[in-house]
Amino acid sequence: MTLPALQGIPRPARPAPDANSTVPGGPGTEELAAELGRRLQLRVRPFFRFLSPDSPVVERAPNGAESTVTVLEGACRCVLPRVGEDPAPGPSHPLGMRLRSGGTLFVPQVHTYRLSDIHVPTTLLGLDLESPG
Repeated sequence: MTLPALQGIPRPARPAPDANSTVPGGPGTEELAAELGRRLQLRVRPFFRFLSPDSPVVERAPNGAESTVTVLEGACRCVLPRVGEDPAPGPSHPLGMRLRSGGTLFVPQVHTYRLSDIHVPTTLLGLDLESPG
């Protein structure tokens, strides 16, 4: 039931086809963020990321928080390097994988992620898990 519930969360309209856009989570993510934050005793900041087909490599800048990334629709290749590491985004990276609809990736605090091989419109739901202090 978790994936259908996540896929059913209202989300903002997809931006222009050639744009890669990250937007804050809207009203549909507030309840999820509040409940998850209560259970984990963390501040949870949701966001959506929209990726267009054939986008160049997209990297999430580290922000000092752990996070999760769930593919709501579409698919992409994901490499999970440590901050400061510069691996090629190819299949040889030991922490590289293909994420498809329903796949979730946990990103530890000292890591970032790089997304590539985007062939269809892809929507991600990210949750930054921050210390409450």
